[in-house]
Amino acid sequence: MATAPADIVEIEMSPLRMLGLLVLGVVMTIGCAAIALHWIGDVAPGSFTEFVGYAGTLFFGLCTGVALWRILTARGPVVTITPEGIRDTRVAAEFIPWRGVMGISTWQHRGQKVMVLAVDPTIESGLTLTKIAKWSRGPNRALGIDGLCVTAQGLTIGYDALLRTCLQHVPRD
Repeated sequence: MATAPADIVEIEMSPLRMLGLLVLGVVMTIGCAAIALHWIGDVAPGSFTEFVGYAGTLFFGLCTGVALWRILTARGPVVTITPEGIRDTRVAAEFIPWRGVMGISTWQHRGQKVMVLAVDPTIESGLTLTKIAKWSRGPNRALGIDGLCVTAQGLTIGYDALLRTCLQHVPRD
């Protein structure tokens, strides 16, 4: 016999997982900076390798900053799932109502899975998206990810459990 999902599921940030992401970000930033500044390897000035080093330093430095910001500011649940909708504070301030979710899919790259919520444009336009969610919409579309992205990265729950929990809460007509 199948059991009904809990009415409200609150998922918090995992401090240990976020610390791991922070350490990884610092290592990657230092590694890219070492390439860009010619500390390691035989990198020619003005080369593509040097450019990649600088671009990686910028990218991973920003990622490290985001991880540090989340560690310092996250209080309470990051993702809340109810029979009425889902809220991921990394995506939007408000709940995204299930009635506005036209589809749920998985995007995967190199083992990293992301849940993609295809949200009705009229509902999405009424949401207060975070800056990261706003800024990533265009690049994500270019990668074929058209929707709001919810990841289990840095949470106390894995991706499969997150997806399963969401699917249990989606009202069936």
